[in-house]
Amino acid sequence: MMKKNVAAVLIFVSIITFAQSSRETKAKELIEVTGVSKMAVQGAKQFVSTFKENYKNIPDVFWDDFMKEVSSEEFSNLYIPIYAKYYTESELDELIRFYKTPIGQKVLVNTPLIMKESVEIGRDWGQKLGKKLVEKLNEQKGYQSPPPPMPSKGQ
Repeated sequence: MMKKNVAAVLIFVSIITFAQSSRETKAKELIEVTGVSKMAVQGAKQFVSTFKENYKNIPDVFWDDFMKEVSSEEFSNLYIPIYAKYYTESELDELIRFYKTPIGQKVLVNTPLIMKESVEIGRDWGQKLGKKLVEKLNEQKGYQSPPPPMPSKGQ
């Protein structure tokens, strides 16, 4: 009886491990199809270029050698468990199919542009909303803007 239980547990663990590795393989494919790891490498290049601007005395060969250590494979390996955690194998299949279509590719191209414009518009809208709120508060009796904080006695 004990041998049957151990065998059943081993089979169960093997199935889970296979399913997980299959999901991770599909997560990797999704990451490749969407270009997530390539975008991460681009982000790393921008990050390094900021350092390069601040450390002008460092020769270019240092920066070039450093960037050789940065790979899309490294980023993929970091992202795979995250994608595998949040998506089932069938969901990954659907996402891969979608991103391989022309509209999926268009989504990939336009999403960063949409996000950039959305952040800018959201920031402007938030500033206008804040001004409007302060004006409304100032119009109401008893809801005046608070005075600036007074320095403490210890200062």
